[in-house]
Amino acid sequence: MKNSVRTYSIVSLLAILLINTVFTSTVKAQNDNRQEEARSTWAEKLGFPAGKKVIILHADDAGMSEGANIATAHYLENKYIQSAAIMAPCPAADEFIQWAIEHPDADVGMHLTHTSEWKHYRWGPVSDPAEVPGLIDPDGMLWPEVFNVVMSATADEVEKEIRAQIDKAIAMGYMPNHIDTHMGTLYGHPDYTERFLKVAEEYGIPANAIDLSDPQVVDKFKKQGYPINDKAIALMENYSLPKLDNFTSAPNAKSYEEKIENFKNLIRSLPAGLTEIIFHPSVDSEELRGITNSWQQRVWEAKMFSDPDLIKFFEEEEIVFTNWIEIMERFSGWTSLFNGENLEGWTVRGKANWEVKDGVLTGQSEDGTGHIYTGPELSDLEVKGMFRLSDQGGGGNSGLYFRANPPADNPDGYPLGYEAQICHNQEAHTGWLWKPGTPTGKASKLLTSDDEWFSMRVRARGSLIQIWVNEQLVMTYEDEEYKRGYFAIQCHNPGMTIEAKELYYRKL
Repeated sequence: MKNSVRTYSIVSLLAILLINTVFTSTVKAQNDNRQEEARSTWAEKLGFPAGKKVIILHADDAGMSEGANIATAHYLENKYIQSAAIMAPCPAADEFIQWAIEHPDADVGMHLTHTSEWKHYRWGPVSDPAEVPGLIDPDGMLWPEVFNVVMSATADEVEKEIRAQIDKAIAMGYMPNHIDTHMGTLYGHPDYTERFLKVAEEYGIPANAIDLSDPQVVDKFKKQGYPINDKAIALMENYSLPKLDNFTSAPNAKSYEEKIENFKNLIRSLPAGLTEIIFHPSVDSEELRGITNSWQQRVWEAKMFSDPDLIKFFEEEEIVFTNWIEIMERFSGWTSLFNGENLEGWTVRGKANWEVKDGVLTGQSEDGTGHIYTGPELSDLEVKGMFRLSDQGGGGNSGLYFRANPPADNPDGYPLGYEAQICHNQEAHTGWLWKPGTPTGKASKLLTSDDEWFSMRVRARGSLIQIWVNEQLVMTYEDEEYKRGYFAIQCHNPGMTIEAKELYYRKL
């Protein structure tokens, strides 16, 4: 009897263990499935259709040489590719920065360069070499390999060169649309990655940061040699700008036909989500052949994306293309207030005359004050635009209103709400915060002049109100009188003209 009981107990225990194991495995599988379902791609987060392959065709190495510039400019001008980046230390960089200035609709960033890999075609840093000694090889140039940089350069030196390259473009009058890293150097050590992402957030310029929340993505890049550890994963998790789901490069081949086919296979293998694909186009030249043994791949890459066969393939695969400009527009949540064509969505009040001229919203007054309103009605908000005020001897005065409503007893009267002042000829000048008839929050400086375009941005969250002019914070004030309302632009005095364009808002 005892043996029977013992046998029964053992069988019962084994059954319980089996049930628990099955239950645990089932729960784990269910949790894994839920996690997978909950993990939406960055393409989906940015509002692209679910399940689609969203791709950035990105030309690296603009500015490296004249041939690279010619090929990259041709691709961008003809919309065959979506994005490119400039190697600031290279001989032809200034030329392409100027091209980017002249083509503001093109997505051009900085290909942050901390290495100089070619044997007979070298470059040094943009920074003073004395300030970044760890980046300099015995020949006085940047190190040829990422390994050399990691072994020699501090994170401070790497960051200094990052800033110098971005600031070079800004000083020439160009604000890069994104930043990435030549030869993956800034992912060669987590400390470098930390500085890379920090600068991106500080400047508000997105980096080619890769979402590492999926262990399979982590494994993929570890196998490629990237030193991904817990710190790197945490850095990406806390990074506040948009990320890529995937990152890869155009494969090499032994013939042009094989290269096209290899690229098609790459596209077929990609998962759904946001992927940046890099390549290095250049026109053929003796200079190019003298620089690199990979010249043939670069020449093919300057041809393949305009190839009708590949274009047709993209259409058949229903590929969605994007660039960093669109990504940031989607990410930031800005919505246009003005369509650039007519006054649809706007309501005119008062005596000023409003019209659209050459894509610009224009207000003029002959008889007196007027305002033009638009929605939506908001409480917490951010609004921005470009403005130009012409005095014409009439004492030009305007303003950007927010949380504003027409007076119920006199809809043509001054709006009841807040006004970010636009005026160059009085103490309470552009950037001051006004309430009806009353200068309220003082602007720290006057940054605007008659007949010159300037940017203005206003943020109102709860009682805190801030105003930026030309991206400089000039006014901060706490006030709770006006809780909710519309946007409006003022034309205050006879003989003046106010112009506005690139008007956007977002709800906070």
